[in-house]
Formats: sequence, C-alpha cells, structure tokens
Amino acid sequence: MGFIHSTSKKTAALLSYFNQALSTIVAIFLTPILLKYLGVDEYGLYQMVYSVGHYIMILDLGIGTVMVRYISEYRARKDKVGEENFAALIGIFAIIISLLVFGTGEILNFNIENIFKNLSTSDYVKSHQMFNLMVIQFVFTVVDHYFVGIIGAHERFVFLRLTGLIKLIVSFAANILFVMLGFGAVGIVLSNTIVIVLLTMINVWYVFKQLHFRIHYHRWDFVIVKPAIGLMLAMLLQSVVGFVNSSVDKTILGIMCTKVDVTVYSIAASIITLFNTLPTVISGLFQPQVTRMVVHGASKSQLTDLVIRVGRWQFMMCGLLLYGLAFFGLDFLHLWVGHKLTHNQVVFTWIIMMVILPFNMVPLVQTVCISILNAYDKRLYRSLILAGMCVINIIVSVILVKFFGPIGCPIGTAMSFLIGYAIILNIYYAKGLQLEVGRMFKEIVSKTWVCLLLSALLSSPLLLWKHYTIPIFLLKTTIFSIIFLLLMWFFGFNEEEKNTCKPVLKKLHLIH
Repeated sequence: MGFIHSTSKKTAALLSYFNQALSTIVAIFLTPILLKYLGVDEYGLYQMVYSVGHYIMILDLGIGTVMVRYISEYRARKDKVGEENFAALIGIFAIIISLLVFGTGEILNFNIENIFKNLSTSDYVKSHQMFNLMVIQFVFTVVDHYFVGIIGAHERFVFLRLTGLIKLIVSFAANILFVMLGFGAVGIVLSNTIVIVLLTMINVWYVFKQLHFRIHYHRWDFVIVKPAIGLMLAMLLQSVVGFVNSSVDKTILGIMCTKVDVTVYSIAASIITLFNTLPTVISGLFQPQVTRMVVHGASKSQLTDLVIRVGRWQFMMCGLLLYGLAFFGLDFLHLWVGHKLTHNQVVFTWIIMMVILPFNMVPLVQTVCISILNAYDKRLYRSLILAGMCVINIIVSVILVKFFGPIGCPIGTAMSFLIGYAIILNIYYAKGLQLEVGRMFKEIVSKTWVCLLLSALLSSPLLLWKHYTIPIFLLKTTIFSIIFLLLMWFFGFNEEEKNTCKPVLKKLHLIH
C-alpha cells in the first residue's frame, strides 16, 4: 500500500490529541479514586513497586522505534525482501529480549525484601504478587512494541490511535472495577496485564490479516543488523536515562523517606508526565517522513524547517500549559485531591515547577530532532550525552535529599535536565547534525512568547478569584486559553498555521 495521505495524518494527529485529552481526564479522575479505595499507604506501595519493576523495561531496547526506522527505509527503497528479512532478524532479538525481561523480573522479585527494607509482611506479599504480574505484562509489552513498530512503519497511525483509545478506556474501567472488588493495588496490575495481553493479540492480528505483512527469514547478514544494533544500544541507554529520570526519585524517596512522600511525588509526577506528553503526541507521526527525506537527500535546511513547523505548535502547547500550571496549579490540586495533601502544597508546587521549567521548554519543542538522529543512525550520541547527566541526577538527588528532604529529588533532576537536554544536546544538534539551531529557536518562539506574556498580564486579575469549585476553575482556565488563542490568531500565527486552523474554524462557524 502507498504512504499515508496528509488527511490521514491530520486525523491521526487529532486522535492523538483526543487520546491525550482523555488520558488527562482519566488521570484526573483515577488518582483520587485509587487514593480513596487504596489509601495513601497502599497507593504509595504500588508506586514504589511499579517504579522498581518498570526498570525492567529498559531491556525493551526500543524495538518499536527500530522497526519503524528500518522498515520505513526498506519501504522507501521498495525492497520487499529486505523488509521481510529484517523483520525476521529483529523478531529473533524480540524473543531474546522477552526472555531477558522475564529472567530479570524474577530476579528482582526474589530480592524485593532487599530493595525495600521497611515494609510490613502483608506489604511484601502484595509486592511479590504485583511483581509476578508485572513480569507477564512487560513480556507482552515487548511483543506488542515489535508489532506496533511494523504498523507504524506502514503509517497506519489512525489504527494505532484508535487502539490506544480503546486501551485507555478499558484500562480505566478495569482499574476501577478491580479495586472496587477489593483486589487492592494487585488489582491495578492484574487489570493492566489483561489489557496489554488483549491489545497485543489485536495488533498481531492486524499485522498479518490487514497489512498482510510477511515475516520471512531469507539470510543472515550482519551488515543489515549492525545499524539496528547500534540504535538498540542507543535506545537502551535512553531507556536507562528515561526511567532513572522518571522513577529514580520515587525509588530514592521510597528508600530514604516515607510512602506519603512517594505519593505526593507520584501525583506531581503524573502532572509532569501529562505536560510532557501533550506537546509531543504528534512527533511519532514524523519518523517515516523524516526517514524518506534523508533517504532522498534532504538538506539540513529542509530538516530544520520541519523541526520548526512542528516545534512551533509544540511551543504554543508548552507555553499555554506552563503558564496555566503557574497560574492555576494550586487550584487544580485542591479540586483534584482535596485536603488530603494540602500540607504538602509547597513541595508539590516545587516538584512540578523545578522539573518542568528547565526541561520542557527546550527538548519538548525539538522532538523531531530525535527522528532525524534515528534516520542518520546517530541516536547513540544523544543517549551517551544523556547517560552522563543520568549519573549526575542520581548522585545529586541522593545528596540533596539528605539535606533538604523530598524537595531534593526534583532539584537534582532539574539540574541534570537543564545541563543535558537544554545545553549540551543542542550543541550536538548544531555541530553533529549541522542543524540550524539558532534559526530553529528564533522561529519557534517568534511572536508566540509575546502572546504568552500578554496572556499572563491580561489574565492576572483571575489570580484574585480564590474559589475552589470546578465551574470557576473551568471558567478561569477557559478565559486564559481564549485570550492566548485570540492573541495568537491576530499576532502570533504565520500564514501556514492560519491555513491549518481555518478548516476547523469554518466547521465551527467561527470564520467564513
């Protein structure tokens, strides 16, 4: 089949944003429900065990990204035999990775008492039960990523977004059902495991029955596998960095502080995760396109233009969310978890702002650069840079927790993010990839930053409105968003961006 049409890509992008919006709503409703049925202690236990168990997934080696990257190249070159053979060779790696995930998971499960030494006997029993289920879940996740990579390489993004939507809804319903039936934290893991098994079966069916994709071993050729192994090693390093940056704080707090501290940090981290995800939901759509551009000899200026086009939309989203959190974050906390964690509001706010400020406003608007690195087989350089910052994150966080308590973790993470993502990595983009980084940032933030500043000034009277009700919260955030969007329409958008918005505005009868 041919490559995806632009209308399909727009549909996939809209579905991506809808999925993420729904994911946000689910997270908002699910967390207080889990806190109600599990309690602060058991919710903290779940987060502690999950943070350790999730380290197993560094062994995934980014197999989905590998499949998208190289299957896309074979499709661009119209090499059907190479496509089938590559899928077979990487399929062997997928089996090996699955076995490693299973073995590593069981070893960690056996040593759970040595990892967390301050739990009760019943907590240890629950921890082992959760770990056994997590191992099954992670094995199926590896298999699922392999087949999702094939689907992504064929640019069937609409299907992937629809199945992602189904997974989100079913997981949400199953989580609530199992905890209400009294399964506790174990029920959350059990329901998630059932969902990922079913989703994997659907994706396998789609690859073979709808795409008619053939996984066929033709020959062993190390020349074929070598660049893929390089990308896998890069993804392994990135996974280490990603999981350390997202989970090490909870692990350190679980060892050095209390389960309540883990709960507070987990709630703050969930908001950070949503913030990270919203501006980047469309970035995964561009790997096949970037690969084709590189295969066909696109210039560095053309690649920079693509980063700018996507980055401008991401910066608008990042800016709106960041200012929204700064203005209405505590209002949201009151409505979300009520008075349960109000004594930790300062810690909560510092965790969010310390991690978001230095990290998100730079790398989140450059996610297409990762696709460019993949296309040039240079992902390993980025991973090595971030691995160094990962070590700094661990050392600094442990030291600062001893002096400042729970707030030391986000300070250490913020420092590593700022140095690694914002400074060193951009030097590499300029020197290693010859991307026009200066022009990139200049055009990405052009006019948008002025609109953000004016939105903040015009919305500042809303801060005096101290009423914690859902209608008032929605009204304040809506007013803030409308002010920003109006300023962007009249002063911020360029012609291409206006033309992108016009079909939607016409359907809403906002313009003619």
